[in-house]
Amino acid sequence: MTGLFSEQSIQLEFYKSDGTFEGTVGAINRGDVDLLLGTCLYGVRLAETGVTPVIVAQSNQQTRHVLAQRANCPCDLQWSDLRDKVIVVYPGHAPTAWAAFTYALAKSGLSLGNVKLIFGYTAEDAISEFVRGVGDVLFIDGDTALRDDLRIALPVSRKAGRLPWSVYMADRQNLERKRELVERFTTALDRSQKWLQGETAATIARTVAPFFPHSSPQRLLAVVELHQSLDLWAASSALQLDQVKRWSQALELGGLIAPGKQLGDYLDVL
Repeated sequence: MTGLFSEQSIQLEFYKSDGTFEGTVGAINRGDVDLLLGTCLYGVRLAETGVTPVIVAQSNQQTRHVLAQRANCPCDLQWSDLRDKVIVVYPGHAPTAWAAFTYALAKSGLSLGNVKLIFGYTAEDAISEFVRGVGDVLFIDGDTALRDDLRIALPVSRKAGRLPWSVYMADRQNLERKRELVERFTTALDRSQKWLQGETAATIARTVAPFFPHSSPQRLLAVVELHQSLDLWAASSALQLDQVKRWSQALELGGLIAPGKQLGDYLDVL
C-alpha cells in the first residue's frame, strides 16, 4: 500500500477468522498465523489454553462506537443528560464496545441503572425503529452511524479515553523463534502509523481504496474523517501501559475479566 512493509522485506499474508473465540485463538494454537490482531480478550483466552501470549504492538487506541441522535434533534447532548434516557442498542459482534460504554458511563458518574436500554432489534430494525421515534439515543458503531438520518452526538472514546482497543499478539515460543521478523514488522507498523498521523483524510482514502472496492470514494472519505476525529489510530506501535490499566478497569467493570484481575495477569508485553 505505502511500501513500508516491503522496505522491511515483509510480505503480509492475511488469515480471515470465522469471528469466534475458538476459531481465532485456534489459529495461534495451531500455528496457522504468527500474529493475531484483535481485542486483548483474545489474549486472555489464549492464556487460558496454556499459551503465553505477548502483545507485540498496538493498532487502534479507541472504540468506534458512539451515541447517535436523530438528525433533526436540536438538543446538544452531554453525558450527564443520559440519566433516565432510553437507549436503543444496535447489535454488535463483540462485548468490548459495551465495556467501553459502561466505563464511559462510570466516568460520567452514571451506571446502567441510570439509563433504560432496549435490546433485541435486528441491525436493520434498530436504526429504522430509532429513526421512527423509539428511544432517545442510539448506541451504534460510528461507521454505521454515518447516515443522513442520524447525527453522532457522543463518541464513547471522548469519555472513556484512549484504550488499547486492538493489538497484535504472538505466542511467546513462536515470538522467540521469529523475534527478528516481528521486530521488522513492528518497525514497518510504526512507520505506517506515523504516515497515518501525517496524511490528509483524502490521501488516506485514496490509498486504501483498492482494498474496499465496494465502497464509494465519498463513503471512504467520510469513514477516514470519522476515524481521524475519533483519534482512532495509535500514533505509535508501542503499547501505552496507562491505557492498559484503564482498559483493565473497564473490562473488570464490564465483567469480561475476573474481579481483581489485570490484563497483565494474562498477557506479557514485548
